[in-house]
Parts: sequence; C-alpha cells; structure tokens
Amino acid sequence: MAILQISQVQVRRGLNQDLPQLAGGELGWSKDTRQLFIGNGTLEEGAPALGQTEILTQFSVINFTNTLTANVIALQSNVSILQGNVVTIQAEIAALQAGTVTANTITVTSGAGTITNLSANNALISYTLNQGTTQRTGQLKYSFNNSAVNYDEEYTEPSGSPTNITFNMTVANSSYVSLNYSTTSTTSIQYQIQSLV
Repeated sequence: MAILQISQVQVRRGLNQDLPQLAGGELGWSKDTRQLFIGNGTLEEGAPALGQTEILTQFSVINFTNTLTANVIALQSNVSILQGNVVTIQAEIAALQAGTVTANTITVTSGAGTITNLSANNALISYTLNQGTTQRTGQLKYSFNNSAVNYDEEYTEPSGSPTNITFNMTVANSSYVSLNYSTTSTTSIQYQIQSLV
C-alpha cells in the first residue's frame, strides 16, 4: 500500500514592520496589513533595484499621487505637441487649398507670341486685360501630362465692343507648357497663376 504524505508549504510571514529582506523570488506575507511581497534579487542577478516588490491584493494601498502628477504633465506636453501639429496641418491644408499664386502684368503689341511658360501640371490662370477702353476678365484652366495639354477658357467682355485677343496653350517640352496669345491691338494683361492640387 502506497504511503500518502501531505506537505504544507508556507512563506515567510510576520508583522509588516518586521518584514526582512527577501531573497530573489522569495515570498513574504505581512499578516497585519495583508500585503504580499516578492524579493527582487540582487543587481548581479539582473534585478533593476534591491528590495522587494508588492504583489497587489485587495488590501494593497496604491499611491497614485506621484504617478498621476507625472502622467498629467506628460499628457499636457503631448496635448501641446498635438496642438502644434494641428496648427501645422491646418496651415498646410490652407496652402494646398490656396495653391501657389503668382501675379504678373504684361503689355503685348499686335501679333502673336508667348506670355509665359508653365511647369505646373494643373493650374488656373485668372486674368484681366485691357484694349483701349475695353476690358475683359476670364479664367483659363489647364492640365498637362508631359506630352499633351488640355485647356478650357471662360471670360466675359462687353458684347458691343469685344477684344480681339485669343489665347492658346502648346507643349513647350516634357516639363513646360506655353501660354500664347494672338492680337491685332496693344493689350495690357494682368494675370494670376494658381497651381492646383
């Protein structure tokens, strides 16, 4: 017949004030405060600090004050960083929405020629031109894919006294398109180029 032996395993125990330095992995029970601790071990064994670490029980008293204060400070710092990032993003969005804008004024004489070369793939050219006392305002929108340019123009001018200028766009090379004109009169043109996203 087999002999059955029942063993009882106990850990170090005593009053909290008498809790000794526990060996690495050794458990210690504080009977009066009902707290459980485990020994950290030595620095040579790889412990980050000497002493013991409390194993949380329902009777553990956790001091959140220092940790909470540090966390609040860290959160405030993160919020400030986020606010700065939001401001930066908003500025970048506004810049993208507005595009890159340049304004120019040119006077052309009768004949044909090139007003400017453009490197943007997509742009809106807003203009106001004057021929004598006649004024015309319009917009020319184009898209460019390195080998072809598509453009569309809308404008308004007096029906009884139209201007005699026409615009067209041609591919200058794989990087640029040209905005060209043809007119029979001296014309003052003020135009603004807005690169589109």
